[in-house]
Amino acid sequence: MWTLSVCIPIYNTDVRTLVDTLCLQIDQINASHIDIILIDDASASSFKTMNQFSHSKVQLIQLAHNIGRSKIRNAFLQYTNATHLLFLDGDSTVANPFFLQNFSNYLTQHQDTSVLVGASLYQVEPPPVTHRLRWTYSTNRESLDFERRSKDAHAGFKTNNFLIQRSLFEQLPFDEELSGYGHEDTIFGLQILEKNIQIRHINNPVWNLKLDTNTEFLLKTDSALSNLLWLQQRYHTPLLLTTNKLLRYFQLANRYLLTRCALWVLSIQTDFYRHILKTGRAPLFLFDLYRLGRLYQLNKDAKRERS
Repeated sequence: MWTLSVCIPIYNTDVRTLVDTLCLQIDQINASHIDIILIDDASASSFKTMNQFSHSKVQLIQLAHNIGRSKIRNAFLQYTNATHLLFLDGDSTVANPFFLQNFSNYLTQHQDTSVLVGASLYQVEPPPVTHRLRWTYSTNRESLDFERRSKDAHAGFKTNNFLIQRSLFEQLPFDEELSGYGHEDTIFGLQILEKNIQIRHINNPVWNLKLDTNTEFLLKTDSALSNLLWLQQRYHTPLLLTTNKLLRYFQLANRYLLTRCALWVLSIQTDFYRHILKTGRAPLFLFDLYRLGRLYQLNKDAKRERS
């Protein structure tokens, strides 16, 4: 018989509604084989005080020091013996009353499941322009519906709302050398792809209703771009370029003098692009130009530091 731990890393996030919703679903389906594990990554004291739970199926661990996005996910293995782990982000919203039941039914029918993706969706209505950049990018580039995911199982792999077999996770933990925001899911997806592990999909999404401001998302974007260049240096595999279009276009443009000059022009205009992107009204192609220009800048800075 399979068992399941719902694993939720917390950092300065109110997870009470999410956890209460999951607890209610556990009670409704009488799921003694499902529990919830929360690890707080040294949040502010106000969030630690806020996120307290008495349900018997909830285990809360509070870390004294922040260990980061990859290490905290690996740490869940220390606190569960479940055969499968379901990872959810703390700012997720579970709107489907049969969310856990759907995973339960699937595992009962397919106990050999290695990786199962439920994915995440964003609100349909555009948010205020102050929060629109993240919404526009994610709804158009990251949030894939079940039909599209089913056609390309490895496309857009994200670490929010995915289930993994414990034995596989012990073999393929998150890369703890990667720090800051961004692309821990890229590495994880690459490892799965390289080992020809089947990724299955289920039409069981969570909702991402908490959006970054445009300024916050641009800061996260810069961190993600730095991590992408770190990946390029560490993971010498053609699969990285196959799965990441931005890096593929950057490498191609950086290969020839004329297009490298175009990257340089983009790099000196990033402040201008950033100003427009902060308005929330810029088209996505401008965001792509901004990211190419920043990649050029960050790559140049990294080379200078290595020399």
